[in-house]
Amino acid sequence: MNKRVVVIGGGITGLTALRQIRQRSPGTEAILLEAAPRLGGKILTSDFLGRPIDEGADAFITRVPWAIDLCKELGLNAAMTSPATSSAFVLINSELRKLPAGLVLGVPTKFFPLVKSRIVSPLAALRAGFDRFLPDDWPGDDESVGGLIRRRMGDQIAERLVDPLIGSINAGDTDHLDAALTAPQLETAARRNRSLILGLREQSKLGSRTATPVFMGLENGMSHLTETLVSSLAGSDIRTGIPAKSVSVDGGKLKVVTDGVSFDSEAVVVATPAHQTARLLVSCRSAAERLSSIEHASVALVTLGFRRQDVGNPLEGSGLLVPRSEGLLTTAVSWGSSKWPHWAGNEHVILRVSAGRAGDTRALALDDNDLVEALLTEVAQILKIEGNLVEWRVSRWIDAFPQYAPGHDRLVAAIERDLRSAMPGVFLAGAGYKGLGIPACIHQGQQAANAALDFLGTR
Repeated sequence: MNKRVVVIGGGITGLTALRQIRQRSPGTEAILLEAAPRLGGKILTSDFLGRPIDEGADAFITRVPWAIDLCKELGLNAAMTSPATSSAFVLINSELRKLPAGLVLGVPTKFFPLVKSRIVSPLAALRAGFDRFLPDDWPGDDESVGGLIRRRMGDQIAERLVDPLIGSINAGDTDHLDAALTAPQLETAARRNRSLILGLREQSKLGSRTATPVFMGLENGMSHLTETLVSSLAGSDIRTGIPAKSVSVDGGKLKVVTDGVSFDSEAVVVATPAHQTARLLVSCRSAAERLSSIEHASVALVTLGFRRQDVGNPLEGSGLLVPRSEGLLTTAVSWGSSKWPHWAGNEHVILRVSAGRAGDTRALALDDNDLVEALLTEVAQILKIEGNLVEWRVSRWIDAFPQYAPGHDRLVAAIERDLRSAMPGVFLAGAGYKGLGIPACIHQGQQAANAALDFLGTR
C-alpha cells in the first residue's frame, strides 16, 4: 500500500511541495488541501484597465536561484522580464528626493551622492561616513536591522533610508526585525568586516561580475507562475474549498480533519501562515503557543489608474518610499506603469499605493471608499495629479507579513523540535519561518517535501 502525504495550503509553497513530491516519488500518494476556492495564495493577478495587473507581489529577487529555476523548469523563460527602471525616490519633508547612487538596502556606501541627495542633513551624512573609522563593535546575534544601522550609521540613515525600504518590503519596523534574517546582506557585511560600508563595497565588487537584474517579473503577472505550476500538476489530487481543521496523532498515524472528511497519512506538510498553523496544531501545545507568538502585519494595496495627461510628475523611476516621520497613511507608491511599461499604454498611468505596516493599522479601520479617498488625497498632492480616477482597486492582505523578531530562527528551531517529539512526520514551510518572498517560499516547499519523503523512507 502506498504511503500518503497531505499538503495543507495551496499557495506557492504548498504547490511547490506537491510538485517536489510528484517528481521525486511518483508512487507516493499526495493530497493537497486548500481552504480558498482558488489556488495561489498571496500571488494574485487580475484585470485592471484591460491588462493583467498583480494585486500582490509583482516580482521576485534573483539573488537566490529558486524562483528563476522554477520558472525555467516550467518553460516560462520567455515570459520573464525585468523592471525598466531601478531609480526611486523618498519623501522628505513633503518633497520627493531621489535615492542616491551607492545604496545597498538603503545603506549609503558613497558619501558625496548622499550629501547631494539632501535626504539627510550634512551632519548625519558625516556621521554615516564615520562608519569606516569606528572600531569593530559587533554585539553578537539577535541584533535588529534598526539597531545595526543606528549603531554604525546614525539615526537619520536608519529612519529616512533603511526603514522606509526594508520596512516597506516587510511591512515592519526595522527596530524590531532580526538583521540576520531580514537583511542578511547587511548583517553579513557588518559581522565579517570592521566597517559596514567597506563590507558592502566588497560585496558589490563581487556582485558586479554578473549582469543579472535584481528583480524579475512575468509579463502576464505573477499568477502566470502559479497557474503554470498548477497545470504541471495535472492529475494530482488537489482539493480547493476544503479547510483543514486540525492535525493530530491517531493510532500511530497523522490525522488531518476537515469539515466533511478526515485523512490518515504518514506525513503532513503544513504550508499555511503561522497563526493558522497554530490552530491546526493545537494538539501540540508547545508548538502552537510558539507559532501564535509570531506577529504579523497587514497591508492594503490600492491600485489607481489615471489618464497620463492628468499626472504632473513625469514618474521617471520605479516609485517612492515614505518614512514614518512624514505621518502619512501611504507607506510606498510603486509607479507600476513606469516600472513595467507593458502594464499600460501611452494613455494611462498605473500606481500601486501601499498602506499599513507593523504598528500602523489605520488603513484597516477604513472601508474601501474612504481608504481610496484618503490615499488619493496624499498621492495627488505628492505627484501633482489633477483629474478623476479612471479605475481603482483595493487588495487587503490581512496578517500577510510575518515579523521576524530578533531570535526568530531559534523560535522556529524550537517549534521544529516540538513537532519532531510530539508529532513526527509534520513539516512546516512558508513565509512565517525561514524567509519571506517567492523564492524563499519555493525553497521551503521543496525542502519540506524532501523532509517528508525522507521521513517516509524511515517508516
